Amino acid sequence: MRAAAATAMVLIAASVAAGCGGSSKQTAQPKPSTATGSTHADARATFDRAVRSALNENFRLSLYVLWHNRIPSWAQHSTRGPALAALRSSAATRQQRGIRVRSQPGHYTIVSVQLDPSYTRATAVVRDERRVFPYETGQRLGRSIAVDDHARIELRRLGETSRFVVWRVRPLR
Repeated sequence: MRAAAATAMVLIAASVAAGCGGSSKQTAQPKPSTATGSTHADARATFDRAVRSALNENFRLSLYVLWHNRIPSWAQHSTRGPALAALRSSAATRQQRGIRVRSQPGHYTIVSVQLDPSYTRATAVVRDERRVFPYETGQRLGRSIAVDDHARIELRRLGETSRFVVWRVRPLR
């Protein structure tokens, strides 16, 4: 029964696409075709923006977790898998030690983005330069610390959507 219904839907879709069902006086006009290069470029641009959005959201999440030492409800919107587990683990360690980290504005740069040809995965290199201040029991500990982090970030696409999430973060030296 399902196969028959599916076949019927395919035939209906094919006849509509072919221009069938109109009067005999009307002929279907061919639609201008879009060049495959432009649709490929449009898809690539869409996925590139989605990757950059996930990277920026993950960065915002990382700064939040440094100060609050907890994972917020919106974390899975940008970060999952081993990357989220690592954030959770480091937040728990800092919380046990009573340490929080405040960040000064700095320079966060997405150095490069490489999309897999299937658009299901991406790899990015990011750099973060800033100063951070460690706090313990509400008191600032000494001077600020200069941070210059480079990381290779693996991202995965969520199903058939255009959204990506940060999956794994590996420091670059």
